[in-house]
Amino acid sequence: MGKQARDDFTEPVKRKIAERVNFHCSVCDAPTLGPKTGTTDERFSVGKAAHIKAAAKNGPRYDEHQTPAERKAIENGIWACATCADIIDRDPDAYSVADLLRLKADAEWVAKIRAGKPPGSELSALSDPTAIKRAVDLFCSRESARHERIDPRFKVGVRMGESGPTYEVTAKETVEAQIVVTTADRERNVQALRDFFNYGGNLLLDGADLRMEGSPLFRTDGVAATRWQFSSNPRPLTMTVVLAEDSGAPLFIELDGSGTQGNKGFRLQGKACGGMLTATLTADYSGGLTDFTIGIDTLQWASKPVNRLPHFSRLQQIVERLAVPIQARILYTHGELESEFGTGRFDGSELFRPLRALFGEIAAIRRLDEFFNLKVALPADITDVMLRQCDMTWLLDLINLATSGEMEVNFYATSGQATPLKTILAAPPEAMTFVHHVDLEIYGRSYGPFDVEVSCPAVGIHVVGPADIEAGATVELAMRAVEGHHWTPRLIARTPERTMV
Repeated sequence: MGKQARDDFTEPVKRKIAERVNFHCSVCDAPTLGPKTGTTDERFSVGKAAHIKAAAKNGPRYDEHQTPAERKAIENGIWACATCADIIDRDPDAYSVADLLRLKADAEWVAKIRAGKPPGSELSALSDPTAIKRAVDLFCSRESARHERIDPRFKVGVRMGESGPTYEVTAKETVEAQIVVTTADRERNVQALRDFFNYGGNLLLDGADLRMEGSPLFRTDGVAATRWQFSSNPRPLTMTVVLAEDSGAPLFIELDGSGTQGNKGFRLQGKACGGMLTATLTADYSGGLTDFTIGIDTLQWASKPVNRLPHFSRLQQIVERLAVPIQARILYTHGELESEFGTGRFDGSELFRPLRALFGEIAAIRRLDEFFNLKVALPADITDVMLRQCDMTWLLDLINLATSGEMEVNFYATSGQATPLKTILAAPPEAMTFVHHVDLEIYGRSYGPFDVEVSCPAVGIHVVGPADIEAGATVELAMRAVEGHHWTPRLIARTPERTMV
């Protein structure tokens, strides 16, 4: 078979492509022309005109709808140094057509700004946000290309963070490397790195004095590397935790997350309820170690109105379910494949005791907020919820009478001469209404005064326990709703003539 025909650029077209970027590589910005050693009038070139859409079939980004003239046209060419041109021509996944067209346009834009100005003066042309963003994107793109030239075994992504550029280095193949830890906090960081390599995941080390060996890309001699982030290749998955009581319906918790693998085992991690609920399963391939943890972060509730706390009811349900040792079943779904990891006993009774107390206190404040329309907000420091709690059991019992099913309301009374208690006790059931005057203080703020009216259309009264009901005696009485009736509390408007008792 003869050699496949190629629609190559003519020499005049190559020269025009190069001249439009001032003979700089359109990818990494390296100059591609220089004087030839030992001559006074000769020069050498390390630049090439690469095809954006391939010059022949089976080439990168080949477009069968192009005509030969279009393939050889200046619009289909990009000027690059020899290294970057080889990547463009030989690695079909390195750049898309859109990527190359953008790189070409950006390189011509920079050449136009630089023309006729001393080095660095092009920065003065970046006077509007659009131009600045374009320049930053171009810097990141060229930094990426420059580093990939240093070691082609890696894919280097560069983005601009708040404190400077961030470099994300991903190995395209297996690379032997070594991490040297020289920080004063060596023990903790070594343990964190060991855990990462054993089970995978995502590890962030701030201010750690680390050094990596194995590639010139890892050299940080001239760079202040203050943060290192290590990530294995996570697989997206959904983890389902089924909490099953000995009696009652199971509780299903679905968490979005990822699974990672390491040298020793694997780790599944997931989040639910806007990230407030997390679950992590770590297991050895040998089955020798399995660790399962559930965490709940309530910091999102700081300073928020108690009646608008995200996911409160769902999280309270989970916390209450974990009040006793419970059977936990773990399922995970990757793509269309669902698998079961296993079932075990999870004991969070002691671990979640403080959280149960916190949720109970917040639930009480939420009920008061709803009844009295207080518009209470949680403290900025969530721990203050428990530090500044107060006993409002009696008030909650009062305002919950309608839903609690409680038939009796107790009170103390003193038998008088005019209306002896014996007379009251002998009376038939009748309607009863009484009013509580309430002042509240929650998280350092006063609310009230309020009047709470409690009424029942038919009430019978009897003495609690043996008691002396003679004149002047104080006894405990119970007002019991007649069957078919119930107590109803309601908040009533305080009138000016009323006084606090």
